[in-house]
Amino acid sequence: MNIKKIIGIAIVVILFVDAAVFFTMQTQPKSHSPQPNYSSAAVKSIDSTIIADGTVTAQDTADLHFQTGGKLVSLPFKEGDTVTQGQTIAQLDTYIIQQQLQQALNTYQSTRDTFDQAQANSQDNALQNQQRTLLASPTNADNAINDAVKRIVDQNQANLNNSVIAVQIANYAFQLATITSPINGVITHEDVKVAGQNVGPTTTFSVADPTTKVFRANVPASDIDYIAVGMNANVMLDGIQKKISGTITNIYPSKVTLTNGESVYQVDIASDDIKSDGKLDQAGSVIIMTNAQNVILIPAWTVLSGKYVWVDNNGTPELKTIKVGSTHGSDIEVTSGLSKNDRVITDPKAIPAKNYPIL
Repeated sequence: MNIKKIIGIAIVVILFVDAAVFFTMQTQPKSHSPQPNYSSAAVKSIDSTIIADGTVTAQDTADLHFQTGGKLVSLPFKEGDTVTQGQTIAQLDTYIIQQQLQQALNTYQSTRDTFDQAQANSQDNALQNQQRTLLASPTNADNAINDAVKRIVDQNQANLNNSVIAVQIANYAFQLATITSPINGVITHEDVKVAGQNVGPTTTFSVADPTTKVFRANVPASDIDYIAVGMNANVMLDGIQKKISGTITNIYPSKVTLTNGESVYQVDIASDDIKSDGKLDQAGSVIIMTNAQNVILIPAWTVLSGKYVWVDNNGTPELKTIKVGSTHGSDIEVTSGLSKNDRVITDPKAIPAKNYPIL
């Protein structure tokens, strides 16, 4: 077989293959255009366990400050020492305050003597007789005498009242120079370590009652609706291998902002093991078994006017009226109006513009 015949057969084969491919492509059904981007409103389970960080803290704590500045002359306890209610934690130099108190007491005593004498003179008519001698004419003098006597008595009463107030103020200043513990507990913090320094109202002394230790967890705001007092929780403290079982005893009503900017609700978990094994300010984490149930969650931004949502009804956009519940991150609960089989439209282009006016 010569070369020309071979080339001719090859050309015929190539043309046959091309024709077959072309015929196959023409006879195959054309693929459908992509469907709109729909998102199913499926039943999602809010996680039945919530994990949160926290620290061991005492429910009964006190941060104490002086109301005025002065020289610290007594600091009988150090951090970690045990104190009882009423014991002195710190005291300022009270020499000047003591002198002021004594001065106020002396003034009170003098004023009291004057007051008692005025009262006695009034009862013995001595003041009335004094006033009669001062009047040029005794005619119609009784009313003037009685008025003058009343003024004298009232002035003495006012002076006595002022002297009592001065004693109370001086005594109060003396009390403010001493900080006492309001609870039984331990000293957890002192801004100053030794006496002899000048301190002010910003100087802090802290006391905590270790018998009230709890684990205080920082629960994200999106999860707080699924937590209630009495629920079980498992606490893991740093440095302690065993898992501690506890119970939620308190949910604080207001959010707090952590140093990282996150807003959380604080939740207290109590346990005898936390009281015995945990240390104040010891960090850890907690797993809370929640009351979460299966709910329908859809993207929150798809809800229009708080009660409408577009769904796909066999390829046709349909507007449904719904009721919504709590928001969880970017999703929102649908309490009625949708089923788990509905498909929420998340592509605005899938909704013909003519459908919008019905809103």
